[in-house]
Amino acid sequence: MQQMSDHRYDKLTVPDDLAANCVYMNLPSKGHVLLHCTPEEYPESAKVFEKLKDHMLIPVSNSEKVKVDGALTCCSVLINKRAEI
Repeated sequence: MQQMSDHRYDKLTVPDDLAANCVYMNLPSKGHVLLHCTPEEYPESAKVFEKLKDHMLIPVSNSEKVKVDGALTCCSVLINKRAEI
């Protein structure tokens, strides 16, 4: 993935596999934004996310989505658009 991109990627390891389902956004007005699981769902993984001091963290509950075998990324629409500089 990194070979096809002009961005650098870092790996973040969380103790719960399902907590790895998160959405990263780089928004010109907000910077680095990460949608991730709530501390109630995966408390140990939430501690890992909280260490990302340079990111805006937005916890999103997956409790209803998992009932239909869904996840956070299933609700995402990816748009390939370069920011105007």
